[in-house]
Amino acid sequence: MTQFVLSAAFVLLAALSGYAIYLGLKLRRQRQQRETSERELAEHLYGKEREARQSVQIIARALVQKDLSETEAAMRIAWLSKQITLSPDEAQQVSVFQQLAVATAHIPILDDWAALSKIEQLRLDVEREEIETRFREFVHISASQLISIRLS
Repeated sequence: MTQFVLSAAFVLLAALSGYAIYLGLKLRRQRQQRETSERELAEHLYGKEREARQSVQIIARALVQKDLSETEAAMRIAWLSKQITLSPDEAQQVSVFQQLAVATAHIPILDDWAALSKIEQLRLDVEREEIETRFREFVHISASQLISIRLS
């Protein structure tokens, strides 16, 4: 009888050990998959942030070369800056673009602009140009600074 109990205990112990090993391997595989997913996500986010930074520099360069209006550059840079973890220096340079974007946010764009009467478009153009004039010097200084920020 003792031999039977010992055999049963050994079989039970072997089964439990096998199950524990199986669970341990499964847990290890899950941890490796999670770490791989986290690493891939971090690499993806780094790539997206780098693309956004490059886009900000391209827009700033286009503004300095007078290929974009201050308002258009401000709207684009303000939107892109939300996708970037800004350094204090970058945040300072981007803030003027965000301020200009807020100041001109009420002006319609695209289809909404086309739906306006010519008189209303003219009035809003004059208003936009007045706002841009107030921000112009600061925007161009900030654009020059953003262009010179080194991307790592």
